[in-house]
Amino acid sequence: MFKYSMTLAWSDRDECYVATIPEFPGLSAFGETPEEAANEARIAVEGFIETMLEDGEEVPAPQKVKTHSGQIRLRLPSSLHKKLAEEADREGVSLNTHMLYLLSNNYGAETATKACREEFRKLLQPKVISNIPFWE
Repeated sequence: MFKYSMTLAWSDRDECYVATIPEFPGLSAFGETPEEAANEARIAVEGFIETMLEDGEEVPAPQKVKTHSGQIRLRLPSSLHKKLAEEADREGVSLNTHMLYLLSNNYGAETATKACREEFRKLLQPKVISNIPFWE
């Protein structure tokens, strides 16, 4: 039974489906249908494993589905704990709710900042026409 994870995607460049196996970087297989690409990937993995075993290399373990309970233990400096608790009291919410709010806002801001930086970087990439760079 095949236990490795697999990603299937259409490739405009190759005009076919491409299957990749994250546990085996660099491995990709192609097919006219998703099923064909997946089957080719399974065959390729078998070949990779056989070669790795012959060469005495360690075969990667299959990735497993991870579940998260939504609970974590977090140790804080007492001064930070105090500040957060005081802020939560001022807002009239629990410390847990206040920390969740702060984490969510920071995560969203960081994600937006990364996206903006990437778009800005793309805009600053010079374009070349007839060996003369120019910016759009």
